[in-house]
Amino acid sequence: MKKIGVFFICLFVLGCNPNDEPTIKNKCNVSSEIISSEDFSAVSTSNYAITKVEINEDCIEITFGSSGCGTELWEEHLFSVDDSYTIFPLQRDLKMELINEESCEAYFIKTVSFNLIPLQIDGQNIVPLNIYGWNEQLIYCLLYTSDAADDLLCVD
Repeated sequence: MKKIGVFFICLFVLGCNPNDEPTIKNKCNVSSEIISSEDFSAVSTSNYAITKVEINEDCIEITFGSSGCGTELWEEHLFSVDDSYTIFPLQRDLKMELINEESCEAYFIKTVSFNLIPLQIDGQNIVPLNIYGWNEQLIYCLLYTSDAADDLLCVD
């Protein structure tokens, strides 16, 4: 019995290193998606109001409010479309969809973080984002550790 106790103490002491980095999970709660132009046109943005938008590395955090009985049953999606643009750099139009089938009169605020990686554009180091329901254009910068060779590279 004494050997088992010593084994567990050694395992505990040797198994835990205070300098170990914690596992980093994907910070974005929800993935974004590119859909057809027809489906994009059908996405409704009228059942919520965006109050804040912030880009944090490869995530876009959208804070919005809507009526309902609570936020637990809400379902959020972020969509874009691959259309031909004549503006360079190419831009992305975004729509957030809120599926909220509750009919309560309370008003709730929620923040959702969407993954921007699926919205990157090949050959571009920045992606201007235009979000329906938000009046300011945002710039999604791809982060690089090398020196910026051209003016469009965003590097922290």
